[in-house]
Amino acid sequence: MKTQFQIILLIVTFLSGNAAFAESTALQPQAQGDITFVSGGVGLDEVDAIHSLKPNYNLHLLFAISSGKYLSDIEVAIFDKKGNGYLQAVSLGPFMLVNLKPGSYYVKAQLDGKAIKKKVTVTGHKATSVSFIWPHE
Repeated sequence: MKTQFQIILLIVTFLSGNAAFAESTALQPQAQGDITFVSGGVGLDEVDAIHSLKPNYNLHLLFAISSGKYLSDIEVAIFDKKGNGYLQAVSLGPFMLVNLKPGSYYVKAQLDGKAIKKKVTVTGHKATSVSFIWPHE
């Protein structure tokens, strides 16, 4: 009987630990000033979460290598034509969703010292999607 109780206790502890782990890996929106963003997409749960969050963000960024491999830990900076910074962050996965006020911006994404810079225009009506693809080496 004591052994059966220990097994049940072990199972409950294991399940509780997994629930806590699942909550800790959930995508967490972040903010810098009045800019909100979320990044991730490592694993199927995060990909599903990113897709469900897309309607809440007006700039959708994707990071990959031309071979098709998705990337994480990408340094991202968003600034205007005068060089005023709006966001500086690291994308934790291949997807980054950002909420910006309508306007024109530059997005610079950097992987291992190799930067790609793109001009984007954000409107209030629909999302702007931009892919950053580094050459396969």
